[in-house]
Amino acid sequence: MSELRRAMGLRTVVSTSTGLAFAAIEYLAVAGLLSVVAGRLAWLAVLVAGLVVLLAWAFFSELCGIFPTAAAIRRYMQAAMDDRVALTVTLTYMTTIVLVIAADAYIVGSAVADALSQPRWLITVWIAGLLLLATWTNLRGVTVAGRVQDAATTVIVLVTAGIAVLAVTETPTAAAQLADAGRSTSVAGFVQAVALGILLFSAFEWVTTNAEEVREHHHIPRGMLVSLGILASVCALLAYGMGHLLSAEEASTAFPQLALGRHVLGDTGYAVMVVITVLTALNTFNGGFITASRFVYATAREGSLPPSMARLNDNLVPWVPVLVLAGTSLVVSVLVALTGAWQVLLGVGAALESMIFAVAGYCVWALRRRQPHVHRPFRMALAGPLGLLGTVLFGLLGLVASVTVEDELDLRPLGIILGMAALAAVYVLTVVPRLQAAARARAVAAPRRRPVTVPEEA
Repeated sequence: MSELRRAMGLRTVVSTSTGLAFAAIEYLAVAGLLSVVAGRLAWLAVLVAGLVVLLAWAFFSELCGIFPTAAAIRRYMQAAMDDRVALTVTLTYMTTIVLVIAADAYIVGSAVADALSQPRWLITVWIAGLLLLATWTNLRGVTVAGRVQDAATTVIVLVTAGIAVLAVTETPTAAAQLADAGRSTSVAGFVQAVALGILLFSAFEWVTTNAEEVREHHHIPRGMLVSLGILASVCALLAYGMGHLLSAEEASTAFPQLALGRHVLGDTGYAVMVVITVLTALNTFNGGFITASRFVYATAREGSLPPSMARLNDNLVPWVPVLVLAGTSLVVSVLVALTGAWQVLLGVGAALESMIFAVAGYCVWALRRRQPHVHRPFRMALAGPLGLLGTVLFGLLGLVASVTVEDELDLRPLGIILGMAALAAVYVLTVVPRLQAAARARAVAAPRRRPVTVPEEA
């Protein structure tokens, strides 16, 4: 079996980690903070969420150092808990990428349709076209996909930061002041905003699945740390700018970034943000395929997914997972377009991210006890108490996010998560044993098919 190509440098690690988080859904998540907390506190909630996520960065850095493989997430869970539970959690977590891609696809399609005054059914056409472009880019190989990721992420971050800075310097609008007057300044509202703020950093850690493609393994923890700094800074500026200028109606649309662009630069700003929104789609789809496909490939390689998922094309890309991810994302995005339930996906995404952060904290704590002498290239301080603290903290934040849509109690995110976990558990208990038995049978039979040549004696 061919191996993945080590062609990713630090810059591409940063752009992939940042780009996965900085989807079009990022703008909605920032605006969503304004539904639970006053604008003058929203930016602070972003920074507090970023500081909290530093715990997760330390967890993933240590764990990925122990298991520098595309299946790192799977491997450290397997080492820290029952294998069936680990695989169930892993497969449930994998849906995060699909949900982010699907929600992003809907938001981008809606923004383009609104900007061009097109009928809503054309959203699906735009989504399909962008997914097709990202799929083609990925199938060309990690070098080509990485260059696309570098360019797209750089443009998106710089332009968004520029628009946010201009927004902060503008005089507050009367509509924004009126909306902010009725927003919460309570501790409970701030805590809820921090919980939702976790979503702003959603998927930054997925770059760990590229561990077999980076030139130097230490690029992963360094790249993730730089990414967190970029995300926290730009999103804090956005939160302040949106609270400064957007009315309650503008902040609750599926594309608040377009309204923000119009406030600071008129029609030019609106057009610029439409282009940036489209770029976020390419960025997110491309980055999602780069990372998630490698995890699927590694999981299939161990026998827990169909062997076809472990096939590489001539460019050393796991092409079947890329196609499956694209197709699944298209189907889910169409469902989102039909139901308009993108706000529910925000809650699902935030809850799943908090869940995996909590699991990572538990794994750090458990593996320090089970494997104390294993070499750790990255070794976090106070791993025992901080691991347990992170498990409890992220667990509580995930629970809050799973029962909240905007500022209302809503059990739909929790129901979706439990449903996905149930399906994953059924798959693990019924399908995986057969796949693993077939893999063992192939491994035993393979040597028998090779002819043995005995040299003749002289």
